[in-house]
Amino acid sequence: MKNELRILNIKHLVEESAKKYSNEIAFQMRQDSTFRKFTYQEVKNMVNRLQCHLIIMGVGIGDRVALISENRPEWPISYLAIAGMGAVVVPIDAMLKKEEVLPLLEDSEPKAIVLSDRYLEYIKATALENKAVFMEEFHCLPTCGILPEIFIDLDHLAAIVYTSGTTGKPKGVMLSHRNIMADAIVIVPLFGVGPGDKFLSVLPLHHTFETTGGFFVPFSAGCSITYAESLKSHALLKNMQDVGVTHMLGVPLLYQLLYEGILRAAEDKGMKKVFSFLFAISKFFRNIIGINIGRALFSVVHKQFGGKIKFFASGGAAIDPGIIKNFGLMGFGIYQGYGLTESAPVLTVNFPGSNRIGSVGKPITGVEIKITGKDPVGGIIARGPNIMQGYYKRKDLTDEVIIDGWLHTGDEGYLDQDGYLYITGRAKDVIVTGSGVNVYPEEIEFALKKIPAIKESCVLGEKIKEGVRKGNEEVMAVIVPNLEYFEKQGKTDDAAIHAAIETEISALNKKVAHFKRIERFIIRKEDLPKTRLQKIKRFELRKELGL
Repeated sequence: MKNELRILNIKHLVEESAKKYSNEIAFQMRQDSTFRKFTYQEVKNMVNRLQCHLIIMGVGIGDRVALISENRPEWPISYLAIAGMGAVVVPIDAMLKKEEVLPLLEDSEPKAIVLSDRYLEYIKATALENKAVFMEEFHCLPTCGILPEIFIDLDHLAAIVYTSGTTGKPKGVMLSHRNIMADAIVIVPLFGVGPGDKFLSVLPLHHTFETTGGFFVPFSAGCSITYAESLKSHALLKNMQDVGVTHMLGVPLLYQLLYEGILRAAEDKGMKKVFSFLFAISKFFRNIIGINIGRALFSVVHKQFGGKIKFFASGGAAIDPGIIKNFGLMGFGIYQGYGLTESAPVLTVNFPGSNRIGSVGKPITGVEIKITGKDPVGGIIARGPNIMQGYYKRKDLTDEVIIDGWLHTGDEGYLDQDGYLYITGRAKDVIVTGSGVNVYPEEIEFALKKIPAIKESCVLGEKIKEGVRKGNEEVMAVIVPNLEYFEKQGKTDDAAIHAAIETEISALNKKVAHFKRIERFIIRKEDLPKTRLQKIKRFELRKELGL
């Protein structure tokens, strides 16, 4: 138990990792024609040098230190240094504009800021201008002697993470060393990762899904993490091939794009019918004989992905079960999980040997999940060692979501008889029809996603303004047409596009229960507003439409 507790402390994590995996590559990133690399021992050395520098700057235990940069090895090194000296990391979304960052800095009142050169403008003419440490200068930091010995309790605050989609006053999630490491430690054995495994990091590092799953999980297990220098598909595939990537965390949209790219490449090479035949064979062997021969049948695809992929993980939003099934037929495992920033973030997950497609898996060790209400579907609440300490300086909001130790997630779902959790949607997004029946937008969006003419969609509830049903909600959809599809069809004018989509929606309405039928739709040419993890900003869309 003592060893486990030591690893749960981020300070001890750095020390343990340097001892166990000293010369193994911890972080790397392509620079020109080669890779810039940091071994676990070099990470510890750099962490110590940065800590010395921050101490000289006056940073002490409990002080906040902001962190903002693009994904690069210096980001996790900075995080380990700040949290490992008892200070508090404030990771900032690198895609935010200066005007959006300043309120977060004002709220967290950092004693210093660690950043890359490209964010210099963000701190000009601010109190942090003379309290900055630039990542490009890390190599110039002098080596230092023995750092002062400090004791960091497991419940000591490690990070304040401002949630995406924040409106009005900033809402910072307070995560302790225990919260973060309790989540990471139990995930490692579920997926069996360890030395020799190579992660490709593509998601924004400030987001807790990537911080825990793509950074702390592999780092605590002695894996190597490569940071993608570009999110373009050809660059990702080159990284996979050059490095021999074994694992990657992604969002549903990424896997959707990868799958479409595979099919498009097959079509361009005149192999569309061949691929359909291979899918049929793979399905027969899996469903009838019980053997997955997808890796052998689709060896050309595996070679494109570097040939070493063990599995993909998906989070951040709901993924279409069809994508998981099709990747599975090709011999790739995609494991979906569920969580929130407020739970550091993983609450439930599917993993090798326990993958129930359509669900978000079972609760991880130490986490309890309950469904509120009398019906099978209800509010999802959770408790465990990974639940946040609360919202920074917002006790009012904390008391609304943490009640008697249980985190009220705001999501709705149900548990099946084997304990697998299924998400039906956000409680506030559920559409309640006049007959009192609940309609879950994601279910309809999945159906719309299967229509080639539709690029993406968002299903919302719209109040009926007149007639006997006035005040009740009905289903409406915002549709972004697949313009590439229509160009191939020779339909480019708005009227033809509208008519084609109307035909598709009419056909869909005949296949679903009457209360799920789309009563009205709007065509939108530009992409839907999304968070960094590609969740649709429903509240923003509703505001735009005046709903």
